[in-house]
Amino acid sequence: MKGGSSSLYESIAPEELDAARTMRFSEGFYENRYSRPAEAWKIRHCLPIDAEAYCALVLPWRAYVEGATGWQKVRDEPFEGIAEAYEYLAKPVPRPLTLDVWHTDFRIIEDVRVLPPLARSALDEFSRGADVVLIRCHHAEIHNWKIERALFLELSDPFTEMPQPFGTFDIFARSGPWYLHHRDDEPMVYLAGPSALVSKLEQGCPGLVVRLTLDDYYY
Repeated sequence: MKGGSSSLYESIAPEELDAARTMRFSEGFYENRYSRPAEAWKIRHCLPIDAEAYCALVLPWRAYVEGATGWQKVRDEPFEGIAEAYEYLAKPVPRPLTLDVWHTDFRIIEDVRVLPPLARSALDEFSRGADVVLIRCHHAEIHNWKIERALFLELSDPFTEMPQPFGTFDIFARSGPWYLHHRDDEPMVYLAGPSALVSKLEQGCPGLVVRLTLDDYYY
């Protein structure tokens, strides 16, 4: 059964996704404690706890700064990375540049959810030949889908093609070493995976990758 009449994603039983999700999660994993306020979550509540490395991949975003008359849009065009916004305003880029600093200095509005081609290439390289990508979406209800790995990684915006494009998403390649998490109102994708993959993303997507630990706050 297809997840929609023209969807590229196939609806599956939750048991199929659960059987394929072999990573280790904390007792406080958000699916087990979904009523917890999002601002209280940390990375350990949203990603596997047995990965080598963690990061956030920044997606296009729109920046607002607080002025005398309230929040003012910095410019009409979205920014790609975080540092780009500081440079545009002729402000020093904070070091280290963290998600906490970013969210303190700007009001952040999501834009298109386009994954950079080199990021998709890196995910493909580290998929260990997986046949499918599995997705769980929490919205008004829980949806479970799968899609051919090669097809998923061809999509510049894999979310817009989903039967339900909004919500909170967990995405992983079956038998692969990476795991993605995304919430539609934040312009970033969280990733857990091999250290080599995170390094590859840093090299291929300069300025778009923020390294994280399990104790960093989740936005």
